[in-house]
Amino acid sequence: MNLRIRKLFFNDTAIKTFFITRLHDDQVLERVFLKKGRLKIDVTRHHSMICLDPFCVAAWISAEHVTSPDLEKASLIFFKGQTRNASINLSLIERIPTEHGILLLYKIENVKNHQLTILHRLVLFAYFLRSKANTYYSRKVISALYSYPRKIIIVSYEDEAYYNIFPMDIQGFIEEDDIYTLGLRTTNATLNKILEAKKVVVCDTDAVDINTIYNLGRHSSIAPISKDDLPFGTSESELFGFPVPDFTGSYKEIEIVQHKKMGYHMLMIGKVVNSKKIKSKTSSLYHVGFLQFQKSNYQNIEGLF
Repeated sequence: MNLRIRKLFFNDTAIKTFFITRLHDDQVLERVFLKKGRLKIDVTRHHSMICLDPFCVAAWISAEHVTSPDLEKASLIFFKGQTRNASINLSLIERIPTEHGILLLYKIENVKNHQLTILHRLVLFAYFLRSKANTYYSRKVISALYSYPRKIIIVSYEDEAYYNIFPMDIQGFIEEDDIYTLGLRTTNATLNKILEAKKVVVCDTDAVDINTIYNLGRHSSIAPISKDDLPFGTSESELFGFPVPDFTGSYKEIEIVQHKKMGYHMLMIGKVVNSKKIKSKTSSLYHVGFLQFQKSNYQNIEGLF
């Protein structure tokens, strides 16, 4: 992008899809609501991305809302304070009953961005459209989805002949039902092994640098490096014996109870069978969309990538 334009619109900030920041859960200031007519349900802690091709999301609602008006068509509305950042129109794919509510799987139909001004958005999207891999629609959706900070987790799996440790942010945790949603690429080398074993460990990113995270991400679709070559130590999880990085402040051992191919990603739904807190208060790395980050007070963590 022309340096003069970048200075004019973005204070000479390097253009990227999202920034990385480190936050405690209570430091996330954005809110997300599932809306249909006058009904507005807070799903801030109860929604997640589940697939990026096609774009799909999940939203969990408690039993008190299960009899709410028809939610076949609904919207996700993203706020920070009183400011609306984005809105996404949804169409229902499937309802999955849970012990204390219902998990709604939606396909994204269209989106509207509200961050900064329309001129800022057009300049940014035009920059990304230099790549043939991008479309105007996909960039609008990504900007909307990442107007809410997306937590980066570490996924760990091991069997007698294989192991892998890799990061992901297409995930969500429903505390009320102790269930996890995980959206893994169908090209992920570990996916079929996890589905066969029906076991996985999810760890936080409490004390790890971003370059280590991205280096781990390089191996999610290929053979991982030897454990001896990892830049950190590991211990075994309590039930499964899967490797837990020593930078982790807490982890959950999860049994996969259901899976569904959504497109380019496989949705896995898992039940937490063991939670281990190693530190009393932990933080995590988050992805925050470029436009959303411009007006935030979040601190950017620079990496090599």
